[in-house]
Amino acid sequence: MKDHICTYCGHVGKPVPQSPESFFVDAFIWGVVGSFVLMTGIMPLLIIPAGWTVYHILKFNTTKCPECLSLDMVPLNSRKGREAQENKKNPIEVWRADEAQSGK
Repeated sequence: MKDHICTYCGHVGKPVPQSPESFFVDAFIWGVVGSFVLMTGIMPLLIIPAGWTVYHILKFNTTKCPECLSLDMVPLNSRKGREAQENKKNPIEVWRADEAQSGK
């Protein structure tokens, strides 16, 4: 995988995968709904955890920034990547109330 840049924090490097974290949510939903199905025998309810797992695979099988955990990692040579590199060179100054009170 090529180097990417985070449009949020400006980190340049390789993104890390995000999908292993959603395993515990899927396991919990399968456990709760599966135990309910075993007690009641309503088999069509197994569509709920199956749909949830498919949703997680499609939605959360992505990469994130290793520094700020943002999902906004883009290739360096893309349009957004070039814009992020320009913003990293010329960061936006943010006004802070504590600096205004101290007279800076």
